Amino acid sequence: MYYNYSRRITAAALLFLLNSLASFAQQKNVDRSIMTFYDGLQTIRVLEYVEPAPGTNKIYRLETLAENGFPAIVLTSNVQMGYIKFEDKLPYDNVFNDNASPFTSAEGAQTLYSFQSIMKAFDSRFGWKGMDGTGTATVYAIMGDAQKYPLSASASYTTNGISDNFLFIKEVNGVKNFNNGIETVAHEFLHAIMRYKRGFENYNPDKCAEMHSIEEGLADIFGIYIHNKVKQTPPQNFDWKFQGYNATLANPKGFLFPDTYNGEYYKNDCHLTFAPHPNGGVLYKWSYLLSEGFPGSAYNDLGYGYSNLTGIGIEKCIEILWQTISKIKKYTTYPALRTYTLETAGQLYGLNSTEYLAVQNAWCAVGVCDNNLPAFSMSPANATNFIDPWPTVDINLTWKNNNLVQEWEVQMSPKYDFSDSVQTVKLTNFTAVIGPNQTLMSTATAKGYFHPGKKVYARAKISQAGANFCKGLNPLCILYQKFGPTHAFGLKDKKTNFWPATKSTSVKAWKGQVTWQWVDDAERYRLQVASDSMFTALVYDGIAPYTGNFMETGEIGTDLTIGQTYYARVRAERLDLLKLKDNHGAWSDPLVITASMPSTAISQAKTQKLNDPPFEVGTLGRQVNWDPVPGASNFVVQVATDDTFNSIIWTKTVSGNLASTTMLFPPLANLTDLFVRVLPKNGPIFGVCSNVWRIKVDEAKALALMKGPPNGTTFPFKDFGVNVIEWKSGTLNMNTVDYFELVLTKKPSGVTATFPTQGKKFDFLIQDPLLLNDNGLQASVIAVNALGAKTAQSLPFDYNICPDHPAVFFPGDLGKVDPTKDFKVEWFPSQSFAVGSQYLLTIKDGGVAIPGFKDKPTTNHFMTVPAGTLVNGKSYTVTVRNSSSCAALLVPSTFFTAVGSGGSNQPQAPKLVDFTIEIQGFRNDLDGLAWETSDYVLGIELIDPDGNVLALIDPNGASVTQLLVDSENSGVVAKGNDRPEGKYKLRLKMVNIFNPLAYYPFDQPRFSVLLNGQPVISNHVITVDFVNPASPFHEWQVGFQFGDINLDIK
Repeated sequence: MYYNYSRRITAAALLFLLNSLASFAQQKNVDRSIMTFYDGLQTIRVLEYVEPAPGTNKIYRLETLAENGFPAIVLTSNVQMGYIKFEDKLPYDNVFNDNASPFTSAEGAQTLYSFQSIMKAFDSRFGWKGMDGTGTATVYAIMGDAQKYPLSASASYTTNGISDNFLFIKEVNGVKNFNNGIETVAHEFLHAIMRYKRGFENYNPDKCAEMHSIEEGLADIFGIYIHNKVKQTPPQNFDWKFQGYNATLANPKGFLFPDTYNGEYYKNDCHLTFAPHPNGGVLYKWSYLLSEGFPGSAYNDLGYGYSNLTGIGIEKCIEILWQTISKIKKYTTYPALRTYTLETAGQLYGLNSTEYLAVQNAWCAVGVCDNNLPAFSMSPANATNFIDPWPTVDINLTWKNNNLVQEWEVQMSPKYDFSDSVQTVKLTNFTAVIGPNQTLMSTATAKGYFHPGKKVYARAKISQAGANFCKGLNPLCILYQKFGPTHAFGLKDKKTNFWPATKSTSVKAWKGQVTWQWVDDAERYRLQVASDSMFTALVYDGIAPYTGNFMETGEIGTDLTIGQTYYARVRAERLDLLKLKDNHGAWSDPLVITASMPSTAISQAKTQKLNDPPFEVGTLGRQVNWDPVPGASNFVVQVATDDTFNSIIWTKTVSGNLASTTMLFPPLANLTDLFVRVLPKNGPIFGVCSNVWRIKVDEAKALALMKGPPNGTTFPFKDFGVNVIEWKSGTLNMNTVDYFELVLTKKPSGVTATFPTQGKKFDFLIQDPLLLNDNGLQASVIAVNALGAKTAQSLPFDYNICPDHPAVFFPGDLGKVDPTKDFKVEWFPSQSFAVGSQYLLTIKDGGVAIPGFKDKPTTNHFMTVPAGTLVNGKSYTVTVRNSSSCAALLVPSTFFTAVGSGGSNQPQAPKLVDFTIEIQGFRNDLDGLAWETSDYVLGIELIDPDGNVLALIDPNGASVTQLLVDSENSGVVAKGNDRPEGKYKLRLKMVNIFNPLAYYPFDQPRFSVLLNGQPVISNHVITVDFVNPASPFHEWQVGFQFGDINLDIK
């Protein structure tokens, strides 16, 4: 016999039943004497109505309209031919089969009679009309053919939360009869009553939930109770027999139902074919013992002894159950039902009343009790659940202290009778504790090993004790060599629950992750992913680590197909032990996962709103950051000039473990708009970028910063010497820089020379006096990336150029002169000596100019100091200023001494020396898109200190007069032998430029001069001024005479 509480009636059947309520002409309820299938001839209320016009005959149907507070009953048969009503038409014979239903009139009449009888009984006994207590809800009943309803002969109540339906099934020509007798219909009707009394929201869809067994037990008890009421059986003759089982509920074991909670026949395992009815036997036995009592002594299956139970009668028992129905919730268990019934008994009859104690004793008799003894207790208590199995199942013994107890023996088993897999633990180490009322107690703990979710049975006995242990009144004696009552308790199933997504979620297709709530004392988790909900087609089966965090995470260690639906489940596990293998918790409920397109997002674009202007970046490039994507083998960074990425100007593939890189831009027009995206990649499969970073290149956004010499520094004309121009990175991202270009511009002519650095150097050595032949010089720097893109020039430093002061060469520094004789102060002429300029000579004694020699003017390169002007034995300083120079230039001073003897008033004769002069020329070769600068010829002359032109020869003795520059490495070496020391002048001239006259401005022609291997001029850029060819700085022209290059030959 099968009772289905959860199946919903079909939409077609519901529509038909609703249509059955349509009004007929002159309809009413009337009495008819009809033969029923089980209960013989009975007077039954039926529907009378007049056939549709033009007919005038009455028709009688097995159903009723609502009347006297009772609901309407709609009855129909549903067979292969469709829905057929049970009707009696003219000529009337009280046989309701005129519509040719394959079911008999008696079968239909039995169903109607059963409903009418039980509703009257519920109303009479409990004042409860119909299913809902008010008679409002219509009763819909279908008698179906098993060929249309693929079920064995059954009766069931179904509901969808809106309508209530009763279904009775049999084979049309089968040997089994309908289960539509009074007790069966009352059983199903109680299911409907419970639905209304406790609310539909308290229905538990888990078919293995204990609440279903309780409901089935209640329905069976009320079924036979209502049957007895209908038959008007007096309470003293109450018949406990249930026709459906052909057995008495007083002895559930007679039909293999349990009579002890967790005892023999009690079903603890949940499976696909689990039926909740048998476990209702516990409630049968409890109801019987509570009603009838028990005069003798007995032990239940757990070894709990009971005797002389007081019965309170069937009416009080039923009243307690009726009042308790509304308290039953979806997770109610037998221990919870015990609590509810005790609460009800207390409310009805008072706490500690005979009835209250009878309820309590009856529950203990069927195993719903803690099973502890007055002087001894064991935990977990009997009939408890959700005991933690990990790391071990702990059985705690507590007893009143007795020094004669030497050893306890604890047994644990998965079977109520300890017939299988018994674990035996001997305990000899005890701990003393203070119990209630300051009583000295002893405790000990036994550890067992069981799988989660299982039922454990435990019992204990004193296996060894001292002499005379059982003499006198020792309450522990009953446990000596004899096990006490068994404690049966359920273990937590250690089920894992996905969280925060519990039903469905999406995961990344590569190394996707799912999360779940932590399971305490687990050692690892097993995660499975399958392409089907039954997990027969696994695509991943792997281990996830246990962290102990509230939320645990597991990575799916395989790539999923984008867009495909999968199913995931997870369970907690402990490692295998010798005592316990496969120690794992219950699988989680399946989580439906959809493999989504892996995506990343550019960090900088996350705050960029739709209408925001593009983010301004430098022209060289910019760092871009993105979110990591587990499982990505690479990321492809793309930069395009359009947001559809049809015009990609730069792309780079980086490793999948990176989350940033430096973008490099090719040369672009200033203020070009660009679009950036990053695509995750795994093998040939690409993910997506959830945002696009809009940027605009601005050549002034990222610039270097000049450092030195300080802005505003003044240099002597054509006397730059050796100086280093320095700069800093400023706002540049140095990862975008390949090298720098130092830009030097003469002022006011505007002629520019550009010097590239070798790599990312922040300085450049300048050794070119010819640069300082104008009124000023401006220095700035440009950064260049590996693709040739350039920044704007940095903010410049401006340098002043002033006419140079002459250098005194006699007397020499620390020299000695004879003041008693005339001598000449001699100096080298300034390189910039404008018309009208003068040399101003000053001789100082102790910082004070001597008379007649304070800024004494001359245009010569010497000045005579008469004898007697200086005092013998004193020291002096002499300076010569160029009157056209500026105050910012330091005037060099020479320190000398006036001595009477030993002084020399004439310069020493110069020594003769050998020297070499090397001239190197450069013009760029054809390279890529660049064009070549024309070949050119430099004329070469060397002027000695006396103004004579000297002939130059190379090391082979050949005359040196010109240098042909036809490559990037042109050069000539000239030498001089036995030449006097002094200031020589090297004079270079642009003798020829070969056609076509080409000048490449981005790699300008240049030359260098070395004296004895040391640079005098390094990379002098041959400047050009096509706008003003007459400019003295337009050096790229035939006949141009370069400024004299001073060579200090020593």
